[in-house]
Amino acid sequence: MMTVLTGACLAPVLAHAGWPFATEGPTRGTPEFYEWRSGDPVGARQEYKYGKLWPPRPRPVGPKQLLVHKYHASHYWPYPYTCQDQAVVNMVSHTQIANGWLAATTFHEFHFDPVTHELNSSGQRHLQWLLTDVPPQFRQAYVAAPLDREAADRRVASIQAQAETLAGADAVLPVMLRSASPHARPAHEIQMIHDGRMQNMLTPTIQYTSGGGGGGGGGGS
Repeated sequence: MMTVLTGACLAPVLAHAGWPFATEGPTRGTPEFYEWRSGDPVGARQEYKYGKLWPPRPRPVGPKQLLVHKYHASHYWPYPYTCQDQAVVNMVSHTQIANGWLAATTFHEFHFDPVTHELNSSGQRHLQWLLTDVPPQFRQAYVAAPLDREAADRRVASIQAQAETLAGADAVLPVMLRSASPHARPAHEIQMIHDGRMQNMLTPTIQYTSGGGGGGGGGGS
């Protein structure tokens, strides 16, 4: 065995005499042999000849695919790479879905009374939506952790107490603290922005006047 430099990696290049001289692995032609070689990658191999790597770009090294495996790869191409692509897309999609539910089931500052740290009317509606509309696998409450630990504990206790009131004493709703910032504005800020826009709205420059058209329609004699 010799080692050649492939990019930034050291890749071993194995020299195989092949059947019937092969001494590594199961006996050629047996089911165990084909199972052992079933994971060989498709495509041409990179070889080290005349002091150069052929081709210079990264390629698989080692023994070439068996002929029957080449036929399988050509007949069912692009399997199994389509399965890998689908798995990556599904993983990204599931991660985005989980993060979306994580953000949607989080209680922020505007869901609590600033003095008592009890759920206000907005927080109670949000909790009711969580208990009734959120899929069971995502039915968990999160609280944006404030700087005051006592306030955080009181907010968690308020959610648990309200959950028992809304869903019964047997309701189990996990509540956890997490570092989070709201992705939207509180309702009172939106109302203030709307009121300021209405108060500072300019008077229309084109005045509306009602009346008849310009056609002359005098009375007959």
